[in-house]
Amino acid sequence: MQLKQLVFYIFALLTVGSAVMVVTVKNLVHAAFALMVTLFSIAGLYVFLQADFLAATQVIIYVGGILVLILFG
Repeated sequence: MQLKQLVFYIFALLTVGSAVMVVTVKNLVHAAFALMVTLFSIAGLYVFLQADFLAATQVIIYVGGILVLILFG
């Protein structure tokens, strides 16, 4: 197995695992931090697709903006 494949599978497992945590955890703050991990790992998957603009947009808009609104709400 190549290093690229291993890193891709780590990002994919991290995405699915943290998305399950968002749905199942009862504490809103913990769910928000799990959502942050999910969105960062999706941005990592966008980098693997060589869609750097989408990855940067994912981090700036979703992780930077919407997640802060959820935490302050």
